[in-house]
Amino acid sequence: MPHTWEHLNLTKIPFEDAISRIEKCLRYFEENLDGFEVTDAVYNFAFNASTPELEQYVLSRVRAVRTGGPSAINEIPDDVTPLRISCKSMGPGNIDRWVEGQVNSFLETNGGWLVLNTHGLDEERWGPVSSTYLTKLLKRLIRIDSLMVIPAGEVFRLNKG
Repeated sequence: MPHTWEHLNLTKIPFEDAISRIEKCLRYFEENLDGFEVTDAVYNFAFNASTPELEQYVLSRVRAVRTGGPSAINEIPDDVTPLRISCKSMGPGNIDRWVEGQVNSFLETNGGWLVLNTHGLDEERWGPVSSTYLTKLLKRLIRIDSLMVIPAGEVFRLNKG
């Protein structure tokens, strides 16, 4: 899914420049990715940084935006309403313990959609998880009958007839 043309914090540049970069990214995806539909896309704001104005504009073009927020737990969306997905991230170093804490806290709630923004595996990028930890975590989570571990885009299909 689109994650900006340049990895810029769009809240730090003029609104018109931010929109221009967003449109450039969406156009590139449309022109170069077979099957990509802007109206089905989730636009992921770099640095989890957005403004209400940027979100409003982007939500007029895409299915959802992913950005930072006070909680990483979201309601399961319907298939129609444009959506603001709130997430959390951590870094710069390994975030295995942080992810474990977030997942365990989520498992104690009444449910919803937990969205954590991680960046890479092992030693790559900012805020990576270790591949060993991720494998163990996924094996543990898929054994919980009341929990679904699915790609983010599939969440939108849950409430389709």
